Formats: sequence, structure tokens, C-alpha cells
Amino acid sequence: MALVLGQRIKEEREKNQLTQDDLANILNVSRQTISKWELGSAYPDTERLIEISDYFHISLDSLIKGDPELKERIVVNNQNNHSSFWDFMMRTGWMVAIAIVWIIGRMIIAVWG
Repeated sequence: MALVLGQRIKEEREKNQLTQDDLANILNVSRQTISKWELGSAYPDTERLIEISDYFHISLDSLIKGDPELKERIVVNNQNNHSSFWDFMMRTGWMVAIAIVWIIGRMIIAVWG
């Protein structure tokens, strides 16, 4: 039977004889945050999931796969971070192009009078 993430965190914490305060100090979060994770009302961010995995010497796979709701919330970004000029133009709109044309026009008028 798969454990949801919060149950798994609690299980590992208790197995290592840690209080919520202890784990909170290790992960540099509040005790309330640990409580929310264990109750399932909040999830750790990716950085904290990695820290939890490293600290308890368990794989991220085993932490995440047991929680179907968390798996649905994880979004994998396969997009290339290098945008082309046209991607930039599409995101920012043509206002940038209009501004550039206006600036060039003002420079031409200033030079040629």
C-alpha cells in the first residue's frame, strides 16, 4: 500500500527519532510547515523534497510516487529556456517593436532635422 507523502515524511521522521521541531530546524522551515506536510494540507517545494530525500537517504522516486495527488501537481517543463527573438516578441507583444521604430524615427529626425 502506497503512503502519501505526508505519512512518509512522518514515518521517516519518527524512525529517526526526530520531533517536528528537529526536522524543521534541519530543513530550515517552521514546525508548522512540517505539520502541514504531514497532515497533507501542503507540500514541500522541490528543493525541500530533495533535502528530505538526502537527509533520510531515500529516493525522490519513493517519496513522490506514493502520493498520487502530488504526482498530478508536478509539472515537468521540457521547454528550452533559450527564447528566440520571435518568441520574445510574441510574449511581450508588438509594443516593443513600436517603441523601437519610434526611437529610430526620433533619432533620424534629430540627425536630419
